[in-house]
Amino acid sequence: MENLLVSLLPKEQYSVAVRYAATLLIVGVATLLRLSLSDELQHYPVLLFFPAVFLSALLFDRGSGFFATIVSAVVAAYLFIAPSESFEIDIREFVPLSIFIVTGFTISAVTEALRQAIQKLARSETQKSLLLEELSHRTKNDLFMVSSVLTLQARAQSDPNVRAALQAAVARVAVIARAQERLRGDNDGGSVEMAAYLEDLCRTLGDMLRDVRPIAVLVSADKLEVNSSDAVSIGLIVNELVTNAIKYAFPDDRGGTVKVTLAQTGGGVELVVEDDGVGCPPEPSPGDGSRLVRLLAAQMQGDLSRDPRHAGCKTVVRLPIRRLN
Repeated sequence: MENLLVSLLPKEQYSVAVRYAATLLIVGVATLLRLSLSDELQHYPVLLFFPAVFLSALLFDRGSGFFATIVSAVVAAYLFIAPSESFEIDIREFVPLSIFIVTGFTISAVTEALRQAIQKLARSETQKSLLLEELSHRTKNDLFMVSSVLTLQARAQSDPNVRAALQAAVARVAVIARAQERLRGDNDGGSVEMAAYLEDLCRTLGDMLRDVRPIAVLVSADKLEVNSSDAVSIGLIVNELVTNAIKYAFPDDRGGTVKVTLAQTGGGVELVVEDDGVGCPPEPSPGDGSRLVRLLAAQMQGDLSRDPRHAGCKTVVRLPIRRLN
């Protein structure tokens, strides 16, 4: 409803002549409608003029609402209050007409305040979106800077375990940075369109980890938006599962395919990461990546399972999160 009212409001301030001419047009439409319903509304001479007053005040200003009230009262007195086509008004009809005028003025004043509040809210929403976009841009740059520093530190390490830990940290920071890069400031906290986000993330992981092995990383994701915190959590889960698949599912330089699927379900979303490699280990890995995936799934009140019937390794994560579009 709020967005509808914002879309109805004019984007610029019209001249007095234009506003009053448009107000006359609105009252004219109400008059024609009242004439067409003369039998049904014979006891309600001013009923259809209330929307005309409200609309005039909403679209323009309270002055237009006052003008619509006066014109409507004159038209009603002349055409719809007995005796018709005359400005002679019985004392019994004068009081209802006076009440209409007072009510019309009140509607105009209240509607003016409502219009200004809506416009102020729309400006605030625009400003919030701009600030969120600026914050996202700066955060993204800071995260990429952190990622670059960690990359340099990893290259300088001679211990392969330390180097691997730093490289894993780089990948996780990059997941958050890419979510910030795709952040849209049109919801509380921002939202991320998941299809493009996952495609970008998986393309980068494939380029970084496959070396010369013919490993394809494919993404199939529904067009849906989720809030930024859920997007980061999903991105981290995908990062860990795809990284493990590329590292361990294809030993001895063999090739294969890793497929990531994100689909909307009745209870939220379902994330599937599967490969056609050597298969899952008998027990979940005790490594930091596997623990992080289980922790993120539990934190989002989801569940994680493996499909033992799959030829390679197939992990299914069901998350009860709400899409935003």
